[in-house]
Amino acid sequence: MKKQLSGIGFLLIFSISLLMPGCEVKDHSEEMRIKIEKYVNYWNTASFEGIEDILCEDFELLESPKFTPQPGIEYFKKTVLAYHQAYPDFKLVLNDQIFGKDKCAGIWAITATNTGPSNSGGQPTGKHIEVIGISVVHFKDGKIKDEWISGNDLDWYQQLGLVLTRPPLQE
Repeated sequence: MKKQLSGIGFLLIFSISLLMPGCEVKDHSEEMRIKIEKYVNYWNTASFEGIEDILCEDFELLESPKFTPQPGIEYFKKTVLAYHQAYPDFKLVLNDQIFGKDKCAGIWAITATNTGPSNSGGQPTGKHIEVIGISVVHFKDGKIKDEWISGNDLDWYQQLGLVLTRPPLQE
């Protein structure tokens, strides 16, 4: 009887092992990598062809230091266009990426020259900047749901020759 049970157990385990390949978790990193490349291209070209196929309708951009969600594809477009107005040679390069089930994290570098006016009314400095940062991008239903961006704004401003001053203390 024990031999019959061990034989049945072996057959059961063998049968389950044959079915296991169908239960594997699919690796979506290549699909995400393609979407990330297109997304980076929007940053670099300010050309938004096919953006609805890459970004979710309820996309959000969250930037340091407060990471307040700025919703919508239109907000994203305005942000990218503003960078290109102030920095016509704006270039974003991904240096490293890691992929999870529905997210991607990357280290990036931006190079640009401030030859155009900023949205805040600041005059062009003519200075070249090189900054690094990190982003986390979440996916939903095969599209980019949001991007969390963290960079060193102080380094950026210093390279432009800007000086930050503390507001006067209130008594």
